[in-house]
Amino acid sequence: MPSQKNIEYVEKTKERLKSGKAFYFTDFTGMNVHALEKLRKELKANNGMYLVLKNTLGFIAVKDLGFDDTAFHQLFVGPTGIVIAFDDPLVLAKILTNTKNLKIKGGIVEGSFFDTQQVIRFSKIPSRDVLLSTLAGSLNMVGNFLNVLESLLRNLVYTLEAMKKKEVK
Repeated sequence: MPSQKNIEYVEKTKERLKSGKAFYFTDFTGMNVHALEKLRKELKANNGMYLVLKNTLGFIAVKDLGFDDTAFHQLFVGPTGIVIAFDDPLVLAKILTNTKNLKIKGGIVEGSFFDTQQVIRFSKIPSRDVLLSTLAGSLNMVGNFLNVLESLLRNLVYTLEAMKKKEVK
């Protein structure tokens, strides 16, 4: 029979995890307290949270939320910290991959399991702002191309009208 303290821990952890869009599991071995606090502040500034979990109780909390336990069972081995992304999971993935002495074990991004390499590849995707500016630039190029086509068609029409007037005379 689990103790009341453990039941409360699992419930509190589940509450924190419910509103997350992505979860990154880490091994913080080798990080000092100062570096871990700096990481927590950076994550909080980017709408994220870092929790150090008890493996068995953390596993139960994640499993209770409906995730496939066979995929992420190996994430709960050794010291385990979990990063919860409440907003943009990409920003937090970039922060984690650039943090010295932090090992990424894997993650769950919008319901899909990511192993370590997939999280690293995911972090290399350009940010939302970069993608939006690229899209805006592309749309601008399309607009310019349409203006050029319109100009060519207009010139063709003027040429055909001039040739028609010349033949009529």
